[in-house]
Amino acid sequence: MSTSLEEFQYLLQGMRSAFLDELAERCDNLDNLILSLEKTGGSKSVFDETYRQVHSLKGSGGMHGLGIITTTCHHLEGVLTAAAAAEIFDSNFVDCALAYVDILRKIEAPGRLENPDYTSIEAELESLRRSKLKSLKAGLIAESSGMMSKMYQKSLSSKQVQLVAVNNGMLALERLLREPFDFAIIGRELKELNGIAVIAALRVSQSVNQNIPVILVTSKSDNIPEFVRFNAVLYKDKNLPGKLLTALSSLVEC
Repeated sequence: MSTSLEEFQYLLQGMRSAFLDELAERCDNLDNLILSLEKTGGSKSVFDETYRQVHSLKGSGGMHGLGIITTTCHHLEGVLTAAAAAEIFDSNFVDCALAYVDILRKIEAPGRLENPDYTSIEAELESLRRSKLKSLKAGLIAESSGMMSKMYQKSLSSKQVQLVAVNNGMLALERLLREPFDFAIIGRELKELNGIAVIAALRVSQSVNQNIPVILVTSKSDNIPEFVRFNAVLYKDKNLPGKLLTALSSLVEC
């Protein structure tokens, strides 16, 4: 059984490595398509192909556990959609779109590591989002289970959001105290510091996130302290994906 699992993990690693091998070429293709959009004034066929390639890259990133690629592509889709709605494919559009492709290129090296650190890339994404995509909301996901974290991100894939995921309470609190977010989704059963403690500390801080909407996800049904001020409490069951989407929609315009 363990040999089978090892073989499966080896296969997944090989597929991820092959995907990363192709990333630079796929970015080159996107560069050319974006420049072509400017030259053709937003040709429908060129736009459709650009959007298709970005959407495909977004899906592949998620499949290979590279959520940072999914998030970056989600941003780029927002840039493309906004340009198409305004029918403006000028130099400002090109500069913004190419900036996102440059971020995609930077993901290749850390993406090959066993424990990649995307902190600087996430910071660059946030800076670009706030300067170019003010309508895109930023959210923090704190969940110790990688499978659950991916489920949250998939559940919210239809929303115009940038999601940063961490896997323990101390990391969640550190980021909430120093980086601006529009909302947070916190698992109660976190490593190092549980979700209630994280948000209790946030609520008494002077952080810019002190009063942001927070959704608690838990498997326990006991009472939650009122002073922590969770905006929604969701329980882990088969209906969680839908409930999460509904709760966020009611709390954040995105």
